[in-house]
Amino acid sequence: MLTFHIKMMFSKYIGNPYWPEMYQLIEIGKSSGMNRARATQNRRKALEEYLRAKGMTLEDYDALEQKARRPFHTNGREIIIPAERVSSFLVATCDEARPAMRPCAHDQVRSRFVVTDWTTDRTKPDGKWTRFATVSAGTGAKLSNQRGLREDPFIENFHASGELSCDPNFVRVDVLRDVIEWGGQFVGIGAARKMGMGRFTVQEWNKA
Repeated sequence: MLTFHIKMMFSKYIGNPYWPEMYQLIEIGKSSGMNRARATQNRRKALEEYLRAKGMTLEDYDALEQKARRPFHTNGREIIIPAERVSSFLVATCDEARPAMRPCAHDQVRSRFVVTDWTTDRTKPDGKWTRFATVSAGTGAKLSNQRGLREDPFIENFHASGELSCDPNFVRVDVLRDVIEWGGQFVGIGAARKMGMGRFTVQEWNKA
């Protein structure tokens, strides 16, 4: 196995993880009926009745909501880009790159590479990205002419570093750095990639 230590420079990154707590929060909103209530008082009543039946308090609900809205993965101190997202980035890059640039087929990436988390030099957001988005149903149908306000914390102009390992018998190591640099420029990593987020350049590439 060959292992490479990589250091990247990011322009802007949005994490926006989907936590298990967010799933629980959404389920509470649907099951309690609070989402169907129009009046604030009725929403509150529906929530309280549901929580009481489940043996939960409003304090428990508030704590769950706080966990559900954590904007980034962390290692307990620094913000990280988790290994799973790095693998997803490699899959998308190998899928979109020209065949001559691919180190392996995109459907083989997860079995050919071992990656670590990419650790950043940031511990808190640098700002909040605010924009308006079309409100659509799961089918893609437009639900309203009024656009919904969306806000996501971001970090910008930061370094991240991690390691990538592979077997040169199954991976074209000679094109590996080039395809990751291409992916950093044209694919990106994290949330809102189609809007230009998660772009980076490779600054260091050393064999470990």
